[in-house]
Amino acid sequence: MQKRAVFSLLILFALIPCTAKAQSAPESAASRPPPESEPADAALPEDATSQADTLLPADAALPAPFYLTQLWSLDFMLLACELTSGGIGFGVQYERQLFPHLALKGYFGHATMNTKYRDYYCVTVSFGAFAEWYPLSRELTKLYAAAGSYFDYLSYISKKEDIDDLSGNVLSFIPQLGYKLELPHNWLIDIHAEYKLPYKTEVEAYGRAESYIKRGLQYGVSVKHVLR
Repeated sequence: MQKRAVFSLLILFALIPCTAKAQSAPESAASRPPPESEPADAALPEDATSQADTLLPADAALPAPFYLTQLWSLDFMLLACELTSGGIGFGVQYERQLFPHLALKGYFGHATMNTKYRDYYCVTVSFGAFAEWYPLSRELTKLYAAAGSYFDYLSYISKKEDIDDLSGNVLSFIPQLGYKLELPHNWLIDIHAEYKLPYKTEVEAYGRAESYIKRGLQYGVSVKHVLR
């Protein structure tokens, strides 16, 4: 009997800690504070906000396209020809679009040329006005055809002869055909050919000055700068 009583007490003492643990486990879980929930308007990371700021809204208007509607140009062909012949010259041209495919062009040029005739030099002043048509473009690029007139004033000078009366005007009709190639940094190259038809001549032609008076095919290359 004593052995059974001792054995029963050992079993009772062994079961008491297990029941205590089972009862304390739900209490500790219940007593644990709930996790803090993050607010709905939590701040985004810095890189995310910067990316969000750079995004455009869906209805944002795109920038309007740029159309080439006016041009300044320098006539380097005239300058090169006169410098290689012992003279000097320059030409300036301005173009402006009136309507899509249609534009106007004005020209001013000056040269002091060595005519290669005796010791004659010829001083020239030229004005030109043209109407232009661009069949392949709605702006001042690509293929174009033009027609207009030149007014040229010529005056000869000489160190050995008295030729003060050798001066006069030349009026010409000019049909023109050309093509404009676009370059970087708002520049273009204009390659053109024209046929000069003088219809009023008040001065004689000497040496290289014949290019202003006689009819014939002429060509040129101009470098143009875009005005924005």
